[in-house]
Amino acid sequence: MTGNPTIRTVTDAAALARLYTDILEPSFPPSERVTRTDFVEGGASGALDVLAAQDDDGYLGAIVGERFGNGYLVDWLAVNGARRGGGTGSALITAGITRWIAEPGIDLVLAEIERPDLFEPHPKYGDPARRLAFYHRLGATLLDLPYYQPPISEGLPRVRNLLLIVLAARDDTPPPRTLNLDETAAVRTMLHAAMGSLEEGDAETAQVYAAVDSPSGVRLLPLTDYTLVPVLDQGL
Repeated sequence: MTGNPTIRTVTDAAALARLYTDILEPSFPPSERVTRTDFVEGGASGALDVLAAQDDDGYLGAIVGERFGNGYLVDWLAVNGARRGGGTGSALITAGITRWIAEPGIDLVLAEIERPDLFEPHPKYGDPARRLAFYHRLGATLLDLPYYQPPISEGLPRVRNLLLIVLAARDDTPPPRTLNLDETAAVRTMLHAAMGSLEEGDAETAQVYAAVDSPSGVRLLPLTDYTLVPVLDQGL
């Protein structure tokens, strides 16, 4: 009989490999996940903070966070397809943000999701509109910032026009508002760590960096206002 699920950190290499095979690999296309080797090495070293939900039958889901300066980025949240809708995803997010926002110096917990107006539902990887509604129910907010996911590994494309959302903030002032200096620094650090130095002719990265460095600041919006976020200009 299936027992009550528990959520715990995973650092053992064999367990991380199984989690990748059972949960991450079926939940994300290759352009949105690292290799099994990189995932196992990141989780075992602590570069990735991996939390998994598990019951007597095996892994139900996982949330994976990565720290950048004074912010955390949720790299992946996934739930076994047969167990979606049962509260596992909400429990994992609650566990993750509770853990990460409590760390000294952390101001934001961020995540990236697909825009429902630009990404179609996928029979295997899910419906962007339902995903946005899920995060909206959990109180997530939105950065008014164009964004792309850099290539996960060499040879893969950028995943353009994602939304960068806020799952938790130390400053709990609701939107609409402008990010404070510490929050802006958290976003800037994450962007520069992920995207690297601006190269000549890269209009997309230039647009992202110009937005985060805007003298007027970065706006925090309700998640339902996602159509206000500018799309990226054609770039590399």
